[in-house]
Amino acid sequence: MKLNIAIIGCGDTGNKHASAWKTYNDINIVAVCDKKIQRANLLAKKYGSNAYTSWQNAIAQKNIDIVSVCVPICFHREVTVASATLGKHILCEKAMALSLEEADDMIRASKKYNVRLLVCHQYRGISRFKVMKGLIKKGLLGYPLNMRFTEMREVRPKLEMHELHKNGGPLHDFTGHLFDLARYLTDSEAINIVANGTINGKNKKRLKTISKFGIDTAELLARFDGGHSLSIGLSWGLPENTPGHSQELIYGPNGMIYSYDPENTNRLIGDLSDSVQVIMKNSHGISYFDCDKDNDGPHICISELIDAIKENKPSQFDGNQGREALNLIIASLSAIKTGELVYIK
Repeated sequence: MKLNIAIIGCGDTGNKHASAWKTYNDINIVAVCDKKIQRANLLAKKYGSNAYTSWQNAIAQKNIDIVSVCVPICFHREVTVASATLGKHILCEKAMALSLEEADDMIRASKKYNVRLLVCHQYRGISRFKVMKGLIKKGLLGYPLNMRFTEMREVRPKLEMHELHKNGGPLHDFTGHLFDLARYLTDSEAINIVANGTINGKNKKRLKTISKFGIDTAELLARFDGGHSLSIGLSWGLPENTPGHSQELIYGPNGMIYSYDPENTNRLIGDLSDSVQVIMKNSHGISYFDCDKDNDGPHICISELIDAIKENKPSQFDGNQGREALNLIIASLSAIKTGELVYIK
């Protein structure tokens, strides 16, 4: 069964989707779309596809089976609902939407028209997090777990990231990955969250054209059932050319695990590396766990979407899972706005 793909959005993410799709057998990228025709033409030439500037025209092609949605978050609902209405399956980038109402529209449309909707929280497929998950499942850290993720970066060259009405700001765009990881690692759900946030990107030269900023810097603390906790420290508002820094630490009553990359000390959470290791420290000393080589981009999500279509298999990336991550993003923004503890609905 050959599957034909349309990629909507030909920026960095669209290119990653295209590269990932082409590693699978029986896949044809038949349409690519971007409002900038030069970007669409470059990607179309690379994969022998038709180039469009109208996403409506691109997804309307009858031979298309799957639409990869790689446009700013503000367009996710519109493209997804229209694709579902035409009977196309959807692979949607994170964050799923700007609001829970938009996410609900997307899920309803996928159910109504009997198509599969997956959301790209592909960090679950990164090797070091799978290694961590295995150590946790063996009970080597004990319970409950405390998860601490930090990521510090310069203001993003992708300007839509900072626009409140496009990608919602870096907190909205990025933290869903970490909320989803916490759910994956603990098999538990968040109960409440408290947060403090601000905007550090203002007055940075790179962002001079931003009309309304989303939050780019925050400290978040979420409590999960089972007594687990998640702490996120985030700033994507540092000065231009500031080297990045990240940390991934998980600890419990019996020990701790964290990632270490001797060849790339500035590696960020989503970056892949052949030299990264997971290190565990407990009363027995220090243990080192090698990680498999990772594929860049949404490979694991694509693999599960293909299985969902061809074999009717469930997926850990379905729209409901994407909504859960979005729910925690929305709760974080509410906690920052009100200064209060927000309970997760």
